[in-house]
Amino acid sequence: MTLGLGLAAGGSAPIAAQDTPAEAAGAIYALTNNFTRNEVLAYNRAEDGALSVAGRFDTGGQGSGSYEASTSMLIVGSVEGQSSPIDLGGGNDLVFAANAGSDTISVFSVTDDGLSLVEEQDTGGERPTSLTLHSGVLYVLNSGGTLTGAGLCLAGMPSITGFTVAENGQLDPIPDSTRELSGGPGSACEQISFNPAGDTLIVSQWISDRIDTFTVGDDGVAEGPIVNETTGFGPFGFDFDAEGRLLMSENFMQLEGEAGMATYEIGADGKLTAIGESVKYGETDPCWVVVTPDGQYAFVAAFGPGPIAKVESEASRRGVISSFRIGEDGVLEPLDPMAADVGVGVSDIALAGDGSYLYAINSFEGTIKGFAVGDDGSLTMITSVGGLPINPFAPLSSGLAARDNS
Repeated sequence: MTLGLGLAAGGSAPIAAQDTPAEAAGAIYALTNNFTRNEVLAYNRAEDGALSVAGRFDTGGQGSGSYEASTSMLIVGSVEGQSSPIDLGGGNDLVFAANAGSDTISVFSVTDDGLSLVEEQDTGGERPTSLTLHSGVLYVLNSGGTLTGAGLCLAGMPSITGFTVAENGQLDPIPDSTRELSGGPGSACEQISFNPAGDTLIVSQWISDRIDTFTVGDDGVAEGPIVNETTGFGPFGFDFDAEGRLLMSENFMQLEGEAGMATYEIGADGKLTAIGESVKYGETDPCWVVVTPDGQYAFVAAFGPGPIAKVESEASRRGVISSFRIGEDGVLEPLDPMAADVGVGVSDIALAGDGSYLYAINSFEGTIKGFAVGDDGSLTMITSVGGLPINPFAPLSSGLAARDNS
């Protein structure tokens, strides 16, 4: 993602009122991160993957109004766990949103009329930027404040804190669950997630080049961190394959053409063991990762060099989604480095329709673009909608998550 100042939103891509389909197959949610009024934008998903505007729902909190180099600011799930954008075995009757500007988490219940605000809970820290949920326990990554205008988990002490989740979504802080990250104020913390088993938390920190893991007991209290070495440099977004192995992007400090992916085994003690070396695939600044439900394919969004970034070749100035085949041993095989061209500024991605569709935000355009996922891992663009905040000076970050009705 481009390093740069993210000022107040200067506007948004057009969002027109439309009739709600009688029987939508699901919904796509995006977070505006607006500093005056944070909102969740809802789009109905038709059976063929097309999106139409459904409504906008106030979180009651404030966004940061600047670009957040993070993922999972917005998640869909249930008391059992989350279902999107990382599938951890949960349902889809609750939506959780991070309010980075007011240091709170908003919880919504899904109703026939859209989203209904359940509560807004203080996170116990500063600038929440990532959420994860498993077995009735939610953890938040608080980036600890930031340099003015640059939402990169810098200048403040980042930490994690846990909450229990009631059936209706109500959150209660878990005593003595706050833990600081090993990377400190210069960590550039990015994502927090439980592993599929729910006994380990993983936190990526791309500038300090660290992956912190925490073991989680039955009481929901995290212990750690365990500091893990990386195979390359710049661990960023991640997901898990069908065997519970960790698949993580490596942005190599955004160097042109140096995008990488790495795979790790997660031990019972929370320690990571690398599976092979980093897999380089020629793109720039890889960030967000999703894995298809069948565990066959991984998709990675590479933000690309921004408009003012210096590049050796203008051909590198692109934002793409790349595809990988996941081997039985967890080794990644690059399929198509340019499986989809979303444009510079491609950020959050999410799968829907049991892996039949992939959606991506273009944070410069303020759009969500949808792609059909082929049996061979190919991507075909099928829809594009606007409505997200845009900024003439820099991108704005908005979380993205999907909900299937079935």
